Amino acid sequence: MRSSKFYAVTVFLLAAFALIYLFGLGSGPVILEIRFSKFICAVLCGAALGSAGVMLQNLLQNSLADPYILGTSSGGAAGAVLAQILGFSFFGPMFYLFIICGAFFISLLVCSLSYIGGKSSSAKIILAGVAVNIFLASLISLVLLLRHTDYLSMLSFMLGSISERPLFAVVSSGIVIFCGFVLALLFARQSDMAALGPERVSALGADTKFLNYGILASVSLLASGSVALCGLIGFVGFIVPHICRIFLGPKAKTLIFAGALAGAVFLVGAEVLNRLIFYPFQMPEGVLCSLCGAPFFLWVLLKGKGRDYDA
Repeated sequence: MRSSKFYAVTVFLLAAFALIYLFGLGSGPVILEIRFSKFICAVLCGAALGSAGVMLQNLLQNSLADPYILGTSSGGAAGAVLAQILGFSFFGPMFYLFIICGAFFISLLVCSLSYIGGKSSSAKIILAGVAVNIFLASLISLVLLLRHTDYLSMLSFMLGSISERPLFAVVSSGIVIFCGFVLALLFARQSDMAALGPERVSALGADTKFLNYGILASVSLLASGSVALCGLIGFVGFIVPHICRIFLGPKAKTLIFAGALAGAVFLVGAEVLNRLIFYPFQMPEGVLCSLCGAPFFLWVLLKGKGRDYDA
């Protein structure tokens, strides 16, 4: 009953936000076309980040996990900057390859760093992710400052902005996100096992390394598609799984679908709020989500909810 109400409310909100955004803020044929492109980008990006957050929080047994906080998104952004420096065009095959490889490599690096000095733990992974994230953000900023020609074009990308994209870019990013979503569903049952802890997973006869790599691959694809389309937008993958888990419980397969739907609602709602509050200016959605997400993160931390999944 609670699940049917949850889906009914989220679908209603998405439809309401869509109508307000597309037709309720002043529109014409050209403006409607631009807004429809941005609406699709927001839906894809929000769905990807919501599902990625579910998978990461299950894998790490920690509800503080998020692709942005752990550096997965920053790894994808670093790959995008490197592709730009090497002369590859935006939204080309090499552009996506660099983003996906960057996101996956940084995810592996963060997990590897957590083993330094002894046994890994979810808290150590979170801290390692925060450190790598800060380092990558500083490195990317330095590179952009040294390359003045690319600075303005990459600034909105780094801040996280829902902008009009060409059709082939939306389709390409949508394919990457879809592949990540399918992979997440394939690992949904194993993701539930991951929430039990590595010792219990091994006792059940599952291959822990294969499980970890599979979940990280799905998260990397989801985060990469989001980064390629809208840049660095944080905290969506942190807030949305918390909300979904309150209404639907901990089952991964259910949360993956719910996270995708709620993530789309969250980001489209943020875009509507952006238009209502800051019009005629356009605040980058990454900044707006961070303004909402940082207090929520502190609330979860201070309430002790960040230990929900600790062994």
